[in-house]
Amino acid sequence: MNDENNNQQKPGRKRGLTSVALQWLADKMRRTERIKEELQRGTYQVDSSKIAEAILNGDSQPKH
Repeated sequence: MNDENNNQQKPGRKRGLTSVALQWLADKMRRTERIKEELQRGTYQVDSSKIAEAILNGDSQPKH
């Protein structure tokens, strides 16, 4: 083995499904808390463009 092979950068570690799911859940919880706080203060404003985009993209998933 030579030093050139040892000095090559290894590709970054791929994130597992569990860490991706946990990141998504943490982000969702932070957004929920922010919205709750804004609702209590009376400063929450709906983003109409995001709602319209969700409707147009068919983001409605069946509820169980």
